[in-house]
Amino acid sequence: MNNQLYSARELAEAIRFSSDVRRPQVAATTAGLAAIRNHFYQNELLISQEVTPTLYERLQAVYQRLFIPEVSVEAFVYASPEMQASCLSDETSECVVRFTSRLVETMSPQEFEFVVGHELGHFLLQHGEVEHDQKSLESFMQMRSREISADRTGLIACNSLDAAIRAMMKLFSGLTEQHLNFDVGTFISQLKNSSSNANEIASHPSMLVRCRALLWFSMSGYFGVDKKPSRETLAKIDESIEKDLHRYIDGPIRNRIERAKENLSMWKMAREITEDKIFDKNEQRRFSEVFGEKTLASLKNFLQDIPGSRVQEALDERVRSASDELEVLIPSAFAEEVTKIECRVKDWLFRA
Repeated sequence: MNNQLYSARELAEAIRFSSDVRRPQVAATTAGLAAIRNHFYQNELLISQEVTPTLYERLQAVYQRLFIPEVSVEAFVYASPEMQASCLSDETSECVVRFTSRLVETMSPQEFEFVVGHELGHFLLQHGEVEHDQKSLESFMQMRSREISADRTGLIACNSLDAAIRAMMKLFSGLTEQHLNFDVGTFISQLKNSSSNANEIASHPSMLVRCRALLWFSMSGYFGVDKKPSRETLAKIDESIEKDLHRYIDGPIRNRIERAKENLSMWKMAREITEDKIFDKNEQRRFSEVFGEKTLASLKNFLQDIPGSRVQEALDERVRSASDELEVLIPSAFAEEVTKIECRVKDWLFRA
């Protein structure tokens, strides 16, 4: 089955948002997925050609555009006043997608295709649960980046930017055509009244940010398999999206992470540079070139207040504390970032 999904996953990977970095995931087991599927068979409506022919046709259209074998997906509808869709998978060859009755009733056929493609994007890009604490800020940033990637597969699945944006506006507002005028410019302009004080533990970016991101992606011209955007084109688009995410959602979090990295780098350099119990003028100059005169002055004051025999012990404590702080913020990327920091510290120390 994995071979049958090769083209589908190749397509999804080609348009993955650059900040949607693959990390170790926790997938549902095949047995676990079977048990969940059994519950759905007993309590929800399976989308089929015989019972729900219109929805079945929309699914078939999406499978064709995304190169997904029909046997890889089972889809259900369940009664709910909420506008919701979800995808569960074993991360390898099978998935289950679910839609609420309210969502199905609200969406046009093409809009429904966008939602289907979005959910299947999570499957193709193997967006399972992260291994680490779901409450880490890093995890929530990663979840938000995944939504940008999944929106792109949704766009390809419905093959219509207008339909994709309409679906987003409906999901955002809960309203139908009866009350909506699909003025995209005015809709997105709401961002002008927004600040960066967004909910940092939100699993999804603002729908306004997602709409802007999808508009930028649409400029790549990628609506099918005949034209693939260059890496350079996608890199520029992703850079614009990153700026939006930083401005409206992730900015304060990323600033905290960068400060934590800087703090750990500083204490590691201080620890290495004073290992011989000497902090001479040349070493002080190199330290100030990296961290500034103010930080150098603070470090010198810190060292003056500690007996010489306890300097390394005190610095080790500061390194451990700074490491703990950074690990809380970025548990998945922590080991990788520490390696980068240690390499930079060595480079600073041995630079001519």
